[in-house]
Amino acid sequence: MIPTLFGRLQTRLFLFVFIGIPATLAFAFILAGWKWDYDIAMPFVLFLVTITGLGLLLDPIYIFIQTTRWDRDWPFAYQFFFSWVEFGVVFALARAGLVPWLPVAIDGHTPPLVDFSSAVAIGLASLHFACVFIPSFLALLGPLQAFFIRWRFKGGQFGKL
Repeated sequence: MIPTLFGRLQTRLFLFVFIGIPATLAFAFILAGWKWDYDIAMPFVLFLVTITGLGLLLDPIYIFIQTTRWDRDWPFAYQFFFSWVEFGVVFALARAGLVPWLPVAIDGHTPPLVDFSSAVAIGLASLHFACVFIPSFLALLGPLQAFFIRWRFKGGQFGKL
């Protein structure tokens, strides 16, 4: 499949809504001790929203890179690599305190449990991203192509005949 820009955006948003958000809420639910805690869930949801937003901004650049390849395709290995690059960029920006909606310790005041400037944050954020990324990536490799047969032939766009 040769993804189009609109197809990439649709696919990214589809995976975000139907896999990313439920996986993030389940991750936060388990992390909070099998109970709902807004203060634990919200930083992870905002972290995922930030990664998705960065990906949406970078998709035109990915399409440009794709046009420089001889087959104009975007291999899954590239998607795997650049997904982790997006995670690393957002995490580095959050750790530096440059993403105002993600919690960091300011003047000794630490937000509850999730503090992107702490030493524990890289492990927790990586575990969260892996819990979202792996099901999303596997869905893209299999079920998405099986249930949306025409998706592959329409540049990744849904609903296009």
